[in-house]
Amino acid sequence: MRNLIIIFFSIFVLAGCTMHEESKKTNIVKVDDRAFFISDQQFPERASFFRKAFRVTKTAACTLDRKNAGARNKEALKSYPPKDGFDRVQWPLAICREGGAGAYVEYIESEKNEQVEKWLQKELSKYPDGTPLFFHIGDRPKMNIITDQKERN
Repeated sequence: MRNLIIIFFSIFVLAGCTMHEESKKTNIVKVDDRAFFISDQQFPERASFFRKAFRVTKTAACTLDRKNAGARNKEALKSYPPKDGFDRVQWPLAICREGGAGAYVEYIESEKNEQVEKWLQKELSKYPDGTPLFFHIGDRPKMNIITDQKERN
């Protein structure tokens, strides 16, 4: 019996376990620098649009490529005529390589869309073409800043 206990204990040690090991919950969330958060509190209409668009297109990611944005915008919106008082919004965005034909498009009241458009343009201008972005609805999680380079990788 003593040998069985020694063998059992040895297996725990070799497997890197302890008899009293517990999971520790933390509030640390690692978020890629390219994660892009859209506040559903600040921009509820656009957040609702993005939720539907992500579900329909089955993606919440795109790669910035401003060079051909005009052509992609024209292609995405060609079946959606302008309406007075409304903006046509699309996912993937026209400034993304994946945008254009087949984009999910909705009409949003111009007055409600103006602020979010300005905010999106300002925020997205921080990223160069070729940057993959992962869009999330909600506020950026509060995080502890990791300064040790080894922990970041």
